[in-house]
Amino acid sequence: MLWLIFLAFCALGTVQHFLFVPLGRPRWLLWLLPVSESPWEHYKLAFWPLGGALCLTGALIGVTPATILWAWLQGAAHGFCTMLGIYCFYRMGLGVKKPVLWADILNYYITMYFGWKVGLRALWQSPAPILALPAALALGACALFFVSAAVLPPENYPMFLEETKNGRDQRTGTS
Repeated sequence: MLWLIFLAFCALGTVQHFLFVPLGRPRWLLWLLPVSESPWEHYKLAFWPLGGALCLTGALIGVTPATILWAWLQGAAHGFCTMLGIYCFYRMGLGVKKPVLWADILNYYITMYFGWKVGLRALWQSPAPILALPAALALGACALFFVSAAVLPPENYPMFLEETKNGRDQRTGTS
């Protein structure tokens, strides 16, 4: 059952990648959908599905909301480090000049797998209820940052750069 939940949410994250442009670039979904090919925007593909999978699993096994929030934060934090760590290693550490599709896809599934494992472990622990507040604040800060990073011009840092092959801005569809 747990692996079915995991695989369903991995598939959801994969579908999430391809929705922004076909849906007409909806500004009200900037927090959820990747709006460019930057590594930061791709982290949304792990953050939201991991959170959804851990929330569903936590509800099914009957843990407290504090435990669910703490598990999501742990899984998301681990996922963030994994996704950007792998990306930076192969791009900057190995000197790969352009994104490699198979490496980026593998990176996503590695990120999801290890974030899921960390989050599941956290679901079986019973953190102090007081940890729900900092976990909720940290997760909310990530969600707000998703929106602000999506509407501001891309920064000249590797994790925020848009790497489109056609030179078009996916957010607006302009060159």
